[in-house]
Amino acid sequence: MKILMVNKFLFPKGGAESYMLRLGEGLKALGHRVEYFGMDYPGRKECPPTVLRGNVALTRKLIDSLDTTWKFTAGVLSWHPDDIVTPEQARKVMDSFEAVAFAGLAEDQRNILWVRHGHAGHPELHFVIPRVELGSGKAFNPCPPGWQKAFDIFRDLLNITEGWASPDDPARARIHTPDHADLHRARLIRWGKKPGKDERADAKNAIHDYLRSLIEEGLVRNREDVLAALRNAGLEIHRIGKDYVSVKDPDSDEKLRLKGGIYAERFEAEQLEFALGAHPSPSPHRQAERTDADTGRVQHLAEELERVIHARAQFNRKRYPRPDYDYGEEDFRPLPDYGEYVQPPVQDSSAMELRDADDDGPDYRRDDSVGTVSDSSIGKRDRRAEKAYHQLFQNERHL
Repeated sequence: MKILMVNKFLFPKGGAESYMLRLGEGLKALGHRVEYFGMDYPGRKECPPTVLRGNVALTRKLIDSLDTTWKFTAGVLSWHPDDIVTPEQARKVMDSFEAVAFAGLAEDQRNILWVRHGHAGHPELHFVIPRVELGSGKAFNPCPPGWQKAFDIFRDLLNITEGWASPDDPARARIHTPDHADLHRARLIRWGKKPGKDERADAKNAIHDYLRSLIEEGLVRNREDVLAALRNAGLEIHRIGKDYVSVKDPDSDEKLRLKGGIYAERFEAEQLEFALGAHPSPSPHRQAERTDADTGRVQHLAEELERVIHARAQFNRKRYPRPDYDYGEEDFRPLPDYGEYVQPPVQDSSAMELRDADDDGPDYRRDDSVGTVSDSSIGKRDRRAEKAYHQLFQNERHL
């Protein structure tokens, strides 16, 4: 048969798209000719997603086999558009992330898929982790409560050592924090569509522009000045929070929440010089500008990250014990070398050791078909996970 699959989007945006694409794969496998009609994501053809590590079919199979409420954890590591992420740096980032997420787990106890995207105009590394420990079948949470602190240390350490832009840099603060409507409008523009008229968004933008002009003239320097300027414009201050100011138009009783940036409690105008264009953007690649303060901070972050990994490793070994297994250095994905910044810390025999990542891993290649990788891409760790999968879910109803 000749089959035409029609859908609004032709990429895995959600459940409907994933179902449609997988249905198309199944029909092709039965010998039918399948064509697609719909809207692709701008830039995906010129810069298609690339599988960097893992096996798409295996990760999907593991997730689909779970009957728990939370089946997987997915996320994205995103960079500034000016940042350059080489293949070697991407491997270093993945190794460091896995050292934190899977601390204390051997290679055949876990599974992760890494895909690189570049169509949005900046580097992105997307990951998907089935929430199961493969040896026991118990639920596994790579991002338990308090995960932000651990991964912020990982993020800050790499941003400094690799010279990448930091999202916490005050010089890069936004004028305001985008809300859902702002993000939706930006998405429509990126897709080449014209956003519809939004009076609330227009009113917010008018307030942002008004305050921006006062900041550029030096008339607004802190939050108190912001509140005074809003009152002078005829707006009532309805509510004040740590990172927002809510105002009300006395004529229409319309309320608007203005969040982040210049509306935050600790706002100081000097922090926004970069955002306002008062000074040229600092180079995102600062290796030549490293200071003694950077060196000290990297040393501190590396030690903090080592402690986090050690604590998580102890927890995971206790929750997922392997009595018949002799844990060794080779069973843990180590932290990469951070160069001249860090002197390797002295560790006891139970702590993880810092060493360079292997360079002889499998070469992952993506097939033309959606959501699969070639058989030659399955490395040793994937074969162990495949074996563990079959041991865990031998009953056909799980498959």
